[in-house]
Amino acid sequence: MDLADNLTSSARVRVLLVPVSPIKKSTFWKHVELVKQFSVVRLGDVTPDLQKGASAKFSSQVFQEGQMHFQFLTSYRRDHAHLEDFQPHRRIFGVIGIMDCQEWKDKNLSDGYKHFVNTLSKYPTAIATRCFAFDPTENQPDDTKGLIMIPNVGNLSFYMSTMICDFASEILSQFDNIAARIEQLPLLESPAQYMHHHHVGYFEQGGNNGTPPHPSHAMISPQPSASTPPGFKRPPMGSPSPSSSPSQQHQMQQQHMHHQQHRISQPAPMPSQSTSTSFLKRASTITSNTMSSLSTSPPVTKTSPLPPIPSPSLSRTNSVPAEGSKTKRRTPGRIKKLFADFYLLAGRLPDAVNCYQAAIDMTKSTSDFLWLASAMEGLACANLLLEYLQGDVGHIVSRKMEKEASADASSAAAAPMSPTMEDISLKPAPSTFTELLDQYTALIHYYGKVHTTSAMPLPGLIYAEACIKLARLLLTTWLHNGWNDHVLTLVVQGKLAEDEKDIASLKPAANYPMPRFEIAEWVMRIWSVPLNTLPLLDQINLTTQMSTVLSTIGYQRKAAWCMHESIHCMLPLLIQSRATLSNAKDAANAGNKQSGHGILQVLKRICDVYGIGEKHVQDGGALDAMDAQARGQDHASATASQSSLQEMEQQRMGWALLQIDVLRQCIAISEALPDYGSMLYYTTVLLKNLYQYIPKDEQIRLASSIQRIVAMGKRSGHVESNVNYWGVNIVSHIEAVQAIARKAVYELPMLDPASVTARANGDPFIYNPFAQKKAKDRVLLVKNELCDFKVVLTNPFGFDLELQHITLSTSGIPFAPAATSATIPAHGTVSLRLTGTPQESGQLTIRGCVIRIVGFAEQEFIFDCSRQKHDSSDMPRTGGGGKRAPQHDVIKHKYTGLQAIQHANKKQVSGDDDLAKRVGFYDVQVIDDQPLLKMTSTSLLHGAVMLYEGEMTQIKMAVENIGNILVDFVTLSFTDSTSSEPINPELPMEQQYEMELMRKGTPVFSWEGTDQVGVASVGKKVMLPPGEKMDIIVHVYGKRGCSGGTIQIDYGYLDRQSDKPAQSLYTRQLYLPVLVTVYQNLEPLNWEILYLRPHGRASAALHKDAALTAIDTPPPSQQQQKDLATTRSEDSDLVHLTQTLLGLGSDKQDYCLVTLDIRNTWTLAFDVSFKVDDPDTNECKTMTLSIQPGWTKRVMLPVKRMFLSQEMCQQPIPSLEPNKQFVVSQSMGHPEQERSRLQMFWYRETLLERLHAQWSCPSTGRHGLLHLRPSLRLSTAQLAILKKEDIAFIVAMQGENVTSKTHRHFQCPSQTFVSMQVTIQNRQGRPVKMILRVQPVQSYNNGAKEYDLSSKLLMQGLNQITLPEIPADGKVTHVLPLCFLSRGRYEFLYHVEDVHTRETYYDHDWAMVDCH
Repeated sequence: MDLADNLTSSARVRVLLVPVSPIKKSTFWKHVELVKQFSVVRLGDVTPDLQKGASAKFSSQVFQEGQMHFQFLTSYRRDHAHLEDFQPHRRIFGVIGIMDCQEWKDKNLSDGYKHFVNTLSKYPTAIATRCFAFDPTENQPDDTKGLIMIPNVGNLSFYMSTMICDFASEILSQFDNIAARIEQLPLLESPAQYMHHHHVGYFEQGGNNGTPPHPSHAMISPQPSASTPPGFKRPPMGSPSPSSSPSQQHQMQQQHMHHQQHRISQPAPMPSQSTSTSFLKRASTITSNTMSSLSTSPPVTKTSPLPPIPSPSLSRTNSVPAEGSKTKRRTPGRIKKLFADFYLLAGRLPDAVNCYQAAIDMTKSTSDFLWLASAMEGLACANLLLEYLQGDVGHIVSRKMEKEASADASSAAAAPMSPTMEDISLKPAPSTFTELLDQYTALIHYYGKVHTTSAMPLPGLIYAEACIKLARLLLTTWLHNGWNDHVLTLVVQGKLAEDEKDIASLKPAANYPMPRFEIAEWVMRIWSVPLNTLPLLDQINLTTQMSTVLSTIGYQRKAAWCMHESIHCMLPLLIQSRATLSNAKDAANAGNKQSGHGILQVLKRICDVYGIGEKHVQDGGALDAMDAQARGQDHASATASQSSLQEMEQQRMGWALLQIDVLRQCIAISEALPDYGSMLYYTTVLLKNLYQYIPKDEQIRLASSIQRIVAMGKRSGHVESNVNYWGVNIVSHIEAVQAIARKAVYELPMLDPASVTARANGDPFIYNPFAQKKAKDRVLLVKNELCDFKVVLTNPFGFDLELQHITLSTSGIPFAPAATSATIPAHGTVSLRLTGTPQESGQLTIRGCVIRIVGFAEQEFIFDCSRQKHDSSDMPRTGGGGKRAPQHDVIKHKYTGLQAIQHANKKQVSGDDDLAKRVGFYDVQVIDDQPLLKMTSTSLLHGAVMLYEGEMTQIKMAVENIGNILVDFVTLSFTDSTSSEPINPELPMEQQYEMELMRKGTPVFSWEGTDQVGVASVGKKVMLPPGEKMDIIVHVYGKRGCSGGTIQIDYGYLDRQSDKPAQSLYTRQLYLPVLVTVYQNLEPLNWEILYLRPHGRASAALHKDAALTAIDTPPPSQQQQKDLATTRSEDSDLVHLTQTLLGLGSDKQDYCLVTLDIRNTWTLAFDVSFKVDDPDTNECKTMTLSIQPGWTKRVMLPVKRMFLSQEMCQQPIPSLEPNKQFVVSQSMGHPEQERSRLQMFWYRETLLERLHAQWSCPSTGRHGLLHLRPSLRLSTAQLAILKKEDIAFIVAMQGENVTSKTHRHFQCPSQTFVSMQVTIQNRQGRPVKMILRVQPVQSYNNGAKEYDLSSKLLMQGLNQITLPEIPADGKVTHVLPLCFLSRGRYEFLYHVEDVHTRETYYDHDWAMVDCH
């Protein structure tokens, strides 16, 4: 029976419309719609009772303006029979049979009427019956008494209106009889609780006296579906509300002890007898039943604001004596309330108002809260209908229908009135809505207090209906922005809008004061009622009404939960229907399938709200396959769509546990229908999207149920046999594996002038965080060569996956994959190597893998490499092996809650082309055939070589072309153990330069293709056909600290005949590791730089043999004495050479003496030869000496002093690392210190460039270079000797008999005029202004000095003279005329001073003159 969910439900007379067989369904519904057009009958049009006339209690002539409202029903249940005595509007007052005369052309109409009369026993509460025969033919006589013929000609509406008015008249006359019986009742009890019978089905139409139905109609309990885990229990529907007090929750828990049975196995009610006879029966039997005990009544909390949960042990016959006396006192008020109900049903609104007010006063005085609240409901309905008729209790006039529902006060006041009603306002009271709200708030409060004064519990249905009525009233007002005549009309008609389809478009104004939560609050109060104690259909109706209201105000989650509960209540009905139709024919099954379509739509809506809709989950293509089957597409298009949908990986949102519960319900409902497509879809969604939240045994059950569902679907024809429904993407990663070292192919850029210019103008920064990152070296595949791919498969489920067939899925160029098989353990990952052979060159696209899981069809699993975590770049990458970021034309929105689900990103799918655009496939470049070389032999013994430091040797390698392609290009590159060692950037720049020069400037390996620097390698053109061999020679240098290295041979075929110019070079590589051992045989040490003093004789140098002989050597043998003599002879030659270079008469500043010790640390004698370069004459002075094992020899080398320009000395220290990062020194020195440091560095480099040393071993014939650099460390004193002075002095004397003995040592006669020339040379890069000071001194043999030479020496001019400006690299000569007056040795001391800087320059020697 439908719920009384409208405020005017109490004023509606229920009439049942039944078909009289045979009649077509469409014909029956057509006539039903015709009858429903006359649901409102004006009392003035009702035929009066001719027998009683105006004296009739419910005469229609007393209030002719009133209206009688009919509610025509087509279904009938006795679930509310226990409430019919309490609320008469719930009973069926009339039955109208509908007969189609066209189906009775060859039959007697009286037989049909008799059949209708026989069925009236099923409706014991009916007090008026009619049987309408529509569309009669001319040959069918109208001679059956009681059968009303309705012709299809003439004014059918007038005829039907007349028949309905006669029908209403009969009902009103029967109201008198019922009222008379009610008035005679001595006691009138409250309605008893809804009773259960454990063996009665819901669809059983019981007998008149409560006869049990046939056992074949018993309820069938549902079996657990495959998605329900063992031990899973659903919480009771009527759980206490969060706002309930602890005492209320305890009370509900105690009362729920009798209601633990699940709703899906709840029995149907026992039908009760007719209300017309129940009043008389109860009047005679109620007295004897008042002494029963109420011992099983649970304790009731009086402070509870919500209705208590009724106990199933209460019955109508159980009461106590005190309760009986209380009932007797309350009976008059209850009878008055029933009279008011019948007046309301009869349309006598003024009489109903009067009776309701009297009943309210009487029930309030006796604290009869149940009947009080019901009377207040009736009063609110009567007042609402009176306002709808624009009347008042005292006088009623006809309603003036206005064109505008929201007319203002002036138009309402200007409406025409009756002359006798000039002082009464007919416009709607502005407080009507407030009065209704206050009345319903109060009566609901009274409903909640029923348990405080009565042993009879409150029927939960009455409380729930009151909440629904108030919520619908608030919702209607909220949708239309306030109370007005239009809203009043909708409330009376029981509608939310004129057209139910327009509800979604109605939105209240932003400034409307009523918040949504007030409406939702009244709806949520229904949960305080134990709904599981109500009939299933009442539960379904209540949850549906709740869902409607909540969804309209935008509470989608709460509405979805109500729909979820409603569907759960439908489950036992669906299972029973399935059992009933299990043996039916295909037509019945088709009809059942059509009836279940609406339930499936509700399930979809619930899933959408909770984030598991079709757009937000993976279904493995099951939904698309079903749609393709419905549209009649072929298997190819369905499979393509299946692969496309598989890739739609939306971000999961929502509460996982709630989603699991909803999906389990969806599977159970789909199984109950049955709908194999929906079963398959929801099973796959649950398994593939929420597998991490369900236990292992349930995962196994779901996986096995998929195969079972597919098998059943195939047998029924609902599922195609070639459709695969497994859609979880188990392919997590695919990448090409680089081939082994000798087969791997490497790409080199083709250098052209444009690319060289681009490199020169490239990024100046060593590290630029904004520059595009260098891509990882991509893997290149070769045509017609087997290649490997690493495939990572992940099993997210709790059971093993057995993969029967696995191959790569590719597109682009032809590819021949090789199949394999594997087993992925539960929650495990397996890494496989899949192989294949590309048959052409070009772009190979790896789409994923084609996998056949045991028990399922073969399927393609797409791999989207753009979703990998390591690829975070927004820029798309092109080329083989790169990750192409898909460019999706998706508009992103930022929403919260359900709006995030509704506005989720949508991606259109239409075939492979669109799939490739939105999915980043893995691309690999396949190049043409490449040559292949093999190293057949080398000259190394066990791959190792032993060298002395500085020694150079060769390695010979033989390679053979074992491929089918010509080799025309070969290049070699090398690495050694010293080149990869890092350099500490905190070291001084001089040390960093030495380390870089040692590691990178001195290569260990070189060959004929190495450039002059010895670092870079250039290629070499060769011609090596397939099957031929060639030799390659590599030079190996013995570098200190080197322990090994690698020789890398790159080769390829470059001169291919192609129409397009090649953009890249492709090479392969061969590697030869070499173990290198380097021994140090000679060690230079103890560097010194000395002045050459010319004051001693040349023969004096021979007395310094100790400095040139071995140091701390044992007594020489005979052979050693011979070698020692040879050495002394060599040293004598060196001394003479030095004296010759000095020239004896020249200035001492031209040469200096460089000495060092050479120690032989090996067991063999070595010959060492030195070469000294003279940059002025481009000549080399050579010196050779032999060093015995363990000996150390001092070497003295005359080196010409040097002077470097200031520009050269200020150059920064170079670096051999082009991308070296500059590190600012922590302690910045003085600029003068920095200049001295640079000056020392460049003088040392220049000295090392002029000195060369080589060694040779006479016994073995090995030779090499002797490194002098590690042992040379210049000091400041040594630099002062090596470097020529900035200001130089040149002294000469001219005159008669003047001779030069040695360097600046002159001899002249006394008493003779001579001239001394002092020349100042400026080597600086700027002009200077100097002051020359000369001081003559006479020196005696005893060392005494005499400075006063006024009587011994005549010198023209002053001792201090200002010289003219000396230009850069220029000279100035000053002449001093002298005359020595006495004999002796005179010394001339001199220096110059810079006029601007006040810096003084001295000469290390002075001039001496011997006068005789």
